[in-house]
Parts: sequence; structure tokens; C-alpha cells
Amino acid sequence: MKSRRKTGIVLAFIVLLVTAITVTVGAVSPKNPIITEIYYDTYLKGDTSGEFIRIHNPTESSINIVGWQITDLKSVITFPTWTNIDAGCNLYIAYNATAFYEEMLQKADFEYGEDSDITPDMAKSGSLKLANAGDEVILKDNEGKIIDVVVYGNSYYASTGWIGGPVKSVNPGVIMERDKNETTGQYEDTNTSADWDDYRVYVVCQSHFSYETFGFNGNVTVFTSPDSSLIEIANAIDNAQESIYLNVYEFHNFYLMDHIINAIDRGVDVKIMLEGGPVGGLSDEERYIANKTVAAGGTVRFMINNKSEGIYDRYAFNHAKYALIDNESTIIMSENWKNTGVPTNNTFGNRGWGIIINNPDVTNYFSEVFVEDWKPASRDSFSFTANNPIFVNKYGTPPQDFMPNRTVPTGNYSHPFDSEIVSGTFHVSPVLAPDTSLMQAKSIIGMIKGAESSVYVEQLYIKKWGSSADRKPNPFLEAVINASRRGCEVKILLNPTYSFESNQATIDYVRSIVTNEGLNLDAKFIDIENTGLDKIHNKGVIVDNSKVLISSINWNENSAVNNREAGRRSRILY
Repeated sequence: MKSRRKTGIVLAFIVLLVTAITVTVGAVSPKNPIITEIYYDTYLKGDTSGEFIRIHNPTESSINIVGWQITDLKSVITFPTWTNIDAGCNLYIAYNATAFYEEMLQKADFEYGEDSDITPDMAKSGSLKLANAGDEVILKDNEGKIIDVVVYGNSYYASTGWIGGPVKSVNPGVIMERDKNETTGQYEDTNTSADWDDYRVYVVCQSHFSYETFGFNGNVTVFTSPDSSLIEIANAIDNAQESIYLNVYEFHNFYLMDHIINAIDRGVDVKIMLEGGPVGGLSDEERYIANKTVAAGGTVRFMINNKSEGIYDRYAFNHAKYALIDNESTIIMSENWKNTGVPTNNTFGNRGWGIIINNPDVTNYFSEVFVEDWKPASRDSFSFTANNPIFVNKYGTPPQDFMPNRTVPTGNYSHPFDSEIVSGTFHVSPVLAPDTSLMQAKSIIGMIKGAESSVYVEQLYIKKWGSSADRKPNPFLEAVINASRRGCEVKILLNPTYSFESNQATIDYVRSIVTNEGLNLDAKFIDIENTGLDKIHNKGVIVDNSKVLISSINWNENSAVNNREAGRRSRILY
């Protein structure tokens, strides 16, 4: 079916969102350099070589820190006689500068443990090694005055510069990082553990993209799976003139592969980033598609994890689903490029949402994300390689006897939703996990908090957070329930054929609240049999019939906290 052009309020339900929400806070802006990162429990063998500390100058002036010291009350390191820290800038102080570069892919400013390269050395008294179980990191000026203190783990420090208990310990490979206030963008500085109790877990080498909003007059194309996803994605690929950069969790659809290879044959630069360890393992179908793409002249990389080889992936899963066309257009979807996610025949497949946004500013934002995730220098970014001496063909070709099955599944779904071209004034905000997915005043939760009349949720599943022994509320679900308490109509639609028990528990939980509080709130399973859908695979939210989230972010803790995910929240003004 052909796309239909529309303007007006129709299909506001697939346009995304963006609403500014102001929050009154009592955060104090620091007036001196502060410690903002401590990496003490590293991936490296022997642990200590990978340690580093970052200090930041939050003021508007350069500060001379000649003779300033960092100590853990056992050892001391001292800045050289020529040291300044410029306004708004950082200094990375590494135990081993070579190890720091190999892991962080950037140069340290100072080295204090080993003389591994030409990085300037700190003067030292003793050997500063940060204890994994707990320690203190204290910054002093050249007169010995305490400027900043951070206490973590099992440390019992209770003196100048710190109030209350220590910051809780982090897992290996996680940087302890100071929180920033969402509204002011300033680091929090109350000299307590609350300054370090962020919604985010900062795994080493993860990105730090900011939350941005892009306004423009133009049009977007909105579509659904199974109805119209294949035709819209295929058309976008076929119209590409210069480049296609795709980041997708899984790619199994041979017919989409055909369009990709045709684009390569036209001279289009094609780069594809895939998850190297999806649930169930890397399929032969995906190896086949990667092999064909590379043979045609494209480039394929996998985000991998192999601890025995010293490779630790930046994200638990590279679970994003986006494509960038000619540095002009961005495709965001909830669906993988599989036969169920982007079905060749639209009588069969998953329910998913997608959007094509034609705006270079938005595309440039995602291009920077793609380049950051793609970067070949990162050890977890592994190029498609046949007969690798270590991995053999794990990230290479399928078995020689593999034959692609091009059977097109069909079903009884009636595919009632054509794609639509919607024109208007848009405000679009990319949402990334883990960078911005759990912001409290913006992003997904901020969107729900700003709801005035309605919140409609369609999800593959909604799960409690925490461990099985220590369950915690799901912050997305709680925000939705609180919207109902404010008077909004709230509807939650879940999938019955995957994670049935957790979804049933969510439905029971929601309905118990309705019984106790009498809210305009409901949660239920979609009727798979009567709709003809394979399952709901969507991860969408509609607010006030004008703001929508389209993303790859499942409503579980791992997806929002540990995965690389991508989405958009947008708002259209007519």
C-alpha cells in the first residue's frame, strides 16, 4: 500500500513527544574543583593498573592547582608546579596512563602509579591504590585545606568534608560518577552519598550523550508492523544515494538484505552494527546476511563480549533499532529486522511502531551515537571476520551447507493501518539508554509526569526491578499509575505469549490498585487470536493524544540501565 499524506491531528498517536518540565531543586553549585569520577574496581588483571580519578572545575575561571594533593589517608599524590584546570574542564589522573588509554581511548592528563609513557607524572608519597572494599578519596589544596571528599564502600571516614554514610560499592567495570542536576546541568555537591546515587550505572567506556530537543517544520512518516514497515524501510533504502548506517539488535530478513545489497551496488556506503551475543546466540541467518553484505562491499561489525580475551562489552546488549539515511533521515523502530518484526507479508508479524524523521539535526545526533558505538578502536567492536584464529566463524560465515530459507510466513492479520506522512511543527527528543532513559524530569518519565488527560501504554512486557530476593517498583509503571492518580485515563496493553507470568503479575498489581483507589486505570492482555498478530513487541507510550514514544526500550531494568537502546519522544504542533 502507498503512504498517505495527512496534516492535522490524525496520527498524533505515533508522532512522539517533548514537553519541558521545570523542577524546583535545592542543589548547590560547587565553587571549587570537585571529584567527579572514581574508577577503583577495574576489569584489568591485577585491578590497580586500570584505576583513575577525574576532577572537574565547575567554575567560570581557570584555577591554579599547583601543589594540590589527592590522598586516601595512606598515600599522597601531588600536582606539578605548572598545573591549571581551565573553567568547565576536567583532569583525568590515571594510575597507568597506557592502560587508561587502552580502555578509555583517550589520553590521561597525569599518571601517578607507573611511568608507562610520556604522560606527566604526579609526585607521590607511598603508593595510592584504591581499595575495592572501600576507601576515601580526598582532594586538598596547596595549604592542606580539604576541598572535596568522597567516601565509598566499607570506609568509616567521618570527618571534614563528608556527612553521613559512604557511597555504596559498585560492580567491577563500573565507574563511580557524581550526579548532575537535570535542570541546571551542575554537579550535585552536598558532601553526602546522595551526590553519587544516580539513576544511571556508568560502565566504563559507555557514552554520555546529553538530552536534546530539536524543533523543525517538516514532515515525518509513521508506520506500524506488520502493516507497512517493510515497504517504508525498503523505500528508504532504495532512495538512499550516499549512506546507510544501521544499528539493529538482529537482522534476519533476506528480502531487506536484498535492498541493502542493491544499495551497495549503487555505490551507497553501508555500515551495519549488530549485537554479537543476542539471546539464543548469533544465528546462521545473520551470519549469512553479514557475509553477503561484506562480499558486496559493505561493512559489518558486532558488539561482542569475551572475558577470556579481555573484551568487555560496553552494554549488556546492543538492543537499538535505528537507521540513518544520507545524513538526512532517521528511522526509529521498536522492531528487529526479522521476519516477525519487519515481515515480508503483512498478514503476519509483530505489533510494532516506527517513524522516519526527515531532519538533518536529528540525524546528526544519531550519527554521533552511531560513530561512538561503531568505533573500531573499541575492543568490543569486532569486524565481521571469516576464519578468525580465536573466534573462528562465530562472527564470520555460516556453515558451508547453510541454505537460506526464503519462505514468506503468512497469517490472518488484516493489516488495517497504512503508513502516513504527517506535516507540521515538530519537537523531537532522542532517548538513549542508558544515557537519558531514566531521567526524572525529562525523557520517558518526564513525559508521563507531564500527562494531563491520558496515558496509553503498549509493551512487550513490564517487569519489577531488582533481584528475585529484593524486588523494586518499576519506575515507568509507577509514573503511569501516578498519572492515573492525577486524574488521567490510563490504559496498559501487554503481550500474553511472552513473559506471561510477569505480565500477569503486572495486571494483577494494577487492578489491585484500581480496586483500592477507584482509578480510571486498566491493564490487560491483547487478544492475539482475534487480532491475528504474532505478539506485541512494541515499546510505546502515547500521552494526551499528541506525544508519543517510539523506541527499543523494554520496560525492565536491564533495558533501561544496561543496554544500548534508542528511541524518540516527540510532540507535534499544528
